[in-house]
Amino acid sequence: MKNVLITGANRGLGLALAHEFDKHGYGLYLVVRTNAAKSELATTFPNAEFLISDVTCDSYASKLSEWLELVPLDLVVNNAGSGTNAPTLELTLPEHLRKEFETNCVAVLSTVKGSLNSLLLSEEALIINISSRRGSLKMQSELAAKGSGCSYSYRISKAAQNMLTLCLADDLEDKGIKVVAIHPGRLLTTMGSNDAHMSPKESAGRIFHLVESKQLKNRDYVSVETGLLPW
Repeated sequence: MKNVLITGANRGLGLALAHEFDKHGYGLYLVVRTNAAKSELATTFPNAEFLISDVTCDSYASKLSEWLELVPLDLVVNNAGSGTNAPTLELTLPEHLRKEFETNCVAVLSTVKGSLNSLLLSEEALIINISSRRGSLKMQSELAAKGSGCSYSYRISKAAQNMLTLCLADDLEDKGIKVVAIHPGRLLTTMGSNDAHMSPKESAGRIFHLVESKQLKNRDYVSVETGLLPW
């Protein structure tokens, strides 16, 4: 049986991914922030393992490593994310950038560090960082986000996460671990864009297909809607 670790697994895309991989027989290792979230999910996924932790806390990586105890992981999905409704300079505050950077970038690093020994036990390990089209510097330079309402802090933190993805891809390639960034589509979630149209369930199905069909290559930056994206 293959095993998957998913952060932010209690709602939105994270929950849809948990349903999708559970349906196909994966062992679930789910990271959630609260006991209430764990209790709710445990009724749906009685065989899942849970870690209750804020992914931005200093002890998270060590807690994750101790919790896994060398469980083989075939897939890690860094899904936990944060956004702020501040699309202009006037509305953007330094604390917005700090919050998003901690969740969307630093926490990804912590998850990889905490799960690395388990990933090394898999013959075909894969790390998926749930990114966004708004993290593309090239698309930003071509005014793709102008007038979109997407916040400074979200765009900046996802661009930073994309650089982290490339750093990890370079560093872990020799260890047999692939690292990719995926834009999950324009999702109908609480953090959804003004042109959102896709359900988390549909996105999760597309992500699962990319994984199972082995279409993902190290260093890929992929949209489930349009294919490869420019970094």
